[in-house]
Amino acid sequence: MPNIRKPNLQLIYVSDVKKSTEYYKDLFNFEPHFVTPRYVVFKIDGEADFAIWSGGEVPENDFPRFTEIGINLASDSEVKALYQEWKNDPKINFYKELHTDVFGETFLIKDPDGHVIRVSSAD
Repeated sequence: MPNIRKPNLQLIYVSDVKKSTEYYKDLFNFEPHFVTPRYVVFKIDGEADFAIWSGGEVPENDFPRFTEIGINLASDSEVKALYQEWKNDPKINFYKELHTDVFGETFLIKDPDGHVIRVSSAD
């Protein structure tokens, strides 16, 4: 039987690690697991990590930002409730308002570097 290799790290490039760390601490509502001046890791569920990275000693601002980060909640009602909670938060940059798509209720926000974050119910 072949050795199964599951993706277990989502890493995004950011221009300001400190600013992005604070942003994701607030967004995820928990502290990072590992912190350095250029690389920060959030433990997600014991198997997967989410990391932010400057790209080197000098941030690589030209590195493309073509990623979509997903936050899957248990139900459409939880998606709607979080949307209402974040709607009045000036730190949240809405990209697409709450709407229904093929997989249920969803909305999109952007982090300080323009990465798209989709909130939706789990598939």
